[in-house]
Amino acid sequence: MKSFISLFFGLFLYVSSFAQSAENYKVYANQIKQFSKPTRVLRNEINAERNGFIEFTNPKNQILRFRVQQNKLQLGSCRIAFEIYYYENNYLRRIESLDSSGNLIGCNLKLNGEAVTEYIVEKPSLYLQKKKLIDGAEGNIDMKDDSEEKIIRVQYFDASNKPIMLPKPVYISSKTYWQDNIRMAWP
Repeated sequence: MKSFISLFFGLFLYVSSFAQSAENYKVYANQIKQFSKPTRVLRNEINAERNGFIEFTNPKNQILRFRVQQNKLQLGSCRIAFEIYYYENNYLRRIESLDSSGNLIGCNLKLNGEAVTEYIVEKPSLYLQKKKLIDGAEGNIDMKDDSEEKIIRVQYFDASNKPIMLPKPVYISSKTYWQDNIRMAWP
């Protein structure tokens, strides 16, 4: 009986420490004014050394993600600290890159120095066909770049949230959009 109580107490402490550690990172989510509250942890990939990443979500289908190293906010390329993903009807609509204060931050390492990328699925039925192929292969599929089919267009915005004017519309491949949709890349 004594070992059962010890086991139960140990399990309780383990679960409590997980909940506490995830709760500790909520302070970061709460400081981002664009990220609606209430929030809940969607994914917690922070290890015992307090390194990794965490994603929060909310009822507005936003996902806030950031990384930590030794329990401190880790800055990515161009000093990007946070990303907010906006979804509508299961489609990724927008990604915002933010600095450690929660302000939009443009990045010269990105294609056009953008702080925001908006996605416009111009041919949803064609994208769904391609998505089905990609999903079936769990993303491990070599696909021809279909950006010339003009399925998904992107629009870029600067750190002032003003459109970045480009000489012609920019289209991305279905696979690139699929990867962005499941949040595969980090800045």
